[in-house]
Amino acid sequence: MLRVRPRSLRLRLTLVVTLAVGLALTIASFVLVNSMSNTLFGGMAESAARQLDKVADAVERGQPLPPEEPSSATMILVEDKDGKLVASVPQTGMQAIERRPVSAERSRATGAVTEARPPAEDFEIVPARTVSTPQGEVRTVRAISRSGQITQSIDLVVNSLLVAAPVLTVFVGWLTWFAVDRALRPIEAVRRRAEAISHSTLDERLPEQDTGDEVGKLTSTLNRMLDRIASGARRQREFVSDASHELRTPLAAMRAELEVSLAHRDSADWRNVATRLLDDHRRLERLTGDLLTLARLDEAAVSRRAEAVQLDEIVAGEITAVRHAEVRPSLTPVRVTGVVPELVRLVRNLLDNADKHASGVVAVSLALDGRDAVFTVDDDGPGVPPDQRERVFDRFFRVDGSRDRASGGVGLGLALVRRIARSHGGEVTVTESPTLGGARFEVRVPGAVSGSARRSARTGRR
Repeated sequence: MLRVRPRSLRLRLTLVVTLAVGLALTIASFVLVNSMSNTLFGGMAESAARQLDKVADAVERGQPLPPEEPSSATMILVEDKDGKLVASVPQTGMQAIERRPVSAERSRATGAVTEARPPAEDFEIVPARTVSTPQGEVRTVRAISRSGQITQSIDLVVNSLLVAAPVLTVFVGWLTWFAVDRALRPIEAVRRRAEAISHSTLDERLPEQDTGDEVGKLTSTLNRMLDRIASGARRQREFVSDASHELRTPLAAMRAELEVSLAHRDSADWRNVATRLLDDHRRLERLTGDLLTLARLDEAAVSRRAEAVQLDEIVAGEITAVRHAEVRPSLTPVRVTGVVPELVRLVRNLLDNADKHASGVVAVSLALDGRDAVFTVDDDGPGVPPDQRERVFDRFFRVDGSRDRASGGVGLGLALVRRIARSHGGEVTVTESPTLGGARFEVRVPGAVSGSARRSARTGRR
């Protein structure tokens, strides 16, 4: 069976609240009427039974009948063995009762043969009590209570509830609709504004109200999310623009090289042409590799297999790639948890950067500082100006002195270093080298242990 649900949250909330209030009022009305009826009729029955016992005891002892209780709605009748009325409390009730004929049905129900009984809709007969007088005469004592006033009171309450409950339910439904409408109005304004925001209008923001409630907090959160999305989109556009520019440059150089060589094919030195094209190809290959690595690191859902890595062995293996400067290593066995290809790329990029800018010496150090692995690379080059020590980690940023084709740099190496360091929970900074006077790049990776201690522990277990 197909279930149809209202699409409007306002309508759903109003229906739920209205139905809940209507059900609660129905149950409460039923409980109220039932409790009221039980209380009033129970009190009347107790009062009648109490008066009945007093009169029966008086008749049994041959004493005068006790007077009527104040504000009592009960009459006590004393009948002989033939059902004839001989006394009553109050005394004026005898004449009133004798003047009102009783129906045959009520006479048969009570078993009495008297010719005077009150109508059933006005009176309730309490079970009688039979006693003997001191003279040996049998008397039947009956209590008759007027229930008409109680019935009228209950009917009045029932009629009032039949009117008040629906009116109150409708009022609560209207009030709920109004309150929900007022509560959802800011959300509707946010929805309309959000619907109008697209990739070309990410600078727009949702309307915020300084109310401090959940809607205001939601709007602030969504605006901060839009800030992050806009920032990411801006970085992506810049990245694509810079990448297109960097890819266009070697491609244009390769095309120009080929066009010039083909225009002078007889005099062209094809060996040198092939060498230069191979260098440009390597540059393109490295650039595309760096772009792919950055894309993988930026992808949060990428699967990265971290394992225990002997960092000193990675550094020692990459030192041999330094060709233009003298390397002065100082390595302490250190083990960290990380991704091997990424750590290799981090070490290689720092060593390659130092090799390009060093005048003749590169100092490489790896040490353990508490639980941090500290990897430093110093060079005796010109260093990095203080105002550019953060910008050197931006993508495609290069210090002016390195913007020559021979350097082969495209400004992604140090950006990769910072991204890899942060993906391992660490950080990289650049300062002035205290020993060589050039630049010092320092990488800190947490969660490191002494590699020699681990190896000695394994040896002891064997």
